[in-house]
Amino acid sequence: MTDSFLKEAWADHSRLWEKNIWVYPVISRRAKGLSIGVNLNPDKHCSFSCVYCQVDRSIPGPTNALDIDALTQELELIIQEYQKNGLTSFGHFKEIDQSKRQIKDISLSGDGESTLVPEFAAVCERLLEIQKKYSQYPLKLTLITNSTRLDQERVREGLRFLTELNGEIWAKLDAGSEEWFQKVNVSPYSLNKVQQNIELTVRDFPTRIQSMWCQVDGMLPSSEEIDLYVKRVKAIYKCSPENLLEVQLYSVVRYTACPNVLPVPEEFLQEVALKLAAEIPTPTGIY
Repeated sequence: MTDSFLKEAWADHSRLWEKNIWVYPVISRRAKGLSIGVNLNPDKHCSFSCVYCQVDRSIPGPTNALDIDALTQELELIIQEYQKNGLTSFGHFKEIDQSKRQIKDISLSGDGESTLVPEFAAVCERLLEIQKKYSQYPLKLTLITNSTRLDQERVREGLRFLTELNGEIWAKLDAGSEEWFQKVNVSPYSLNKVQQNIELTVRDFPTRIQSMWCQVDGMLPSSEEIDLYVKRVKAIYKCSPENLLEVQLYSVVRYTACPNVLPVPEEFLQEVALKLAAEIPTPTGIY
């Protein structure tokens, strides 16, 4: 394995695998290994329109009705392929060292916001069944979410299934101010609403905060922006220190649908991490 192959794998989060519609494998920086992605939004339905997203929403996605049984079959197919050959038959995975291809999780993450799907709770219940069936693997269940619907009871029902056996919520928080939030995430929801939903969630469920930092139109987030962001994270931490597991800081490594988006320097992420460490004891990871 070379670093270049691993970086290519990190950058390639294609939702396409064989003839699957709903399920795809990726090498994940944050999961630290093989993550099996479940894409409930091939239609690209989302409540954010993030400038750093790789999904081109100017081109409509397919409108397949969600078929939980078909999704389950696709998931089982990937796990069975993993059992046979570690997924070395898939794309450039054969070039990745086996230690980086260890199966880590099943992650609800795709071309949109998973919690918008009416069948969200039923999907989470099915994933819990799969987790129990393949208990020989450390199949943590995770939800990567923009947090806009985490206050809805049907979503919270799904979270209870998802976290029954060591599952986690990975909640997005990309800004400290409403201005930067709208510049980066572009949403009809407010940043205050996002924060409130994360606070509600962390009280009951193990949660990691995911924060994407990027340059937009040549502009870096200001020091004031970072300070406002740290203040929001601190407020979330105070809601349930034991349930806030980590703050994940990262920048752009994939193709973005908007060409005016660039990664921030490593020093920027280190500055954010230092400011967080001065305020809360929760670990901060740079990815």
